[in-house]
Amino acid sequence: MHDHKNIIKLLKTAQGQVESVIKMTEDDRYCLDISTQINASIALLKKAQKELLVNHLNTCVLDSINAGSSEEKIEEIIVLLKKLL
Repeated sequence: MHDHKNIIKLLKTAQGQVESVIKMTEDDRYCLDISTQINASIALLKKAQKELLVNHLNTCVLDSINAGSSEEKIEEIIVLLKKLL
C-alpha cells in the first residue's frame, strides 16, 4: 500500500472547502467571494492530483519498468494525459 497521507490531507481540506462553498451559497454570500473559494478548492484538488500522479510514476510505473512490463503502465499514462490536456 502506498503512503497517501498528504494526498488524503489535501482531499479532506478540499472537501471542507467545498462544504464551505455550499454553506456560503446557501447563505447567499457575495458571488465573487464564493468564486474565490471555488478556485481555492480547485487548486487543492489539482495539487492532490499532481502528487498522486508523481507517486504513481515513482512507484507503479517504475516497478513495471524494472519488471520489464512497462507498456501497459505507459499506455495508462498516455490515456490520462489525453484526458487532462
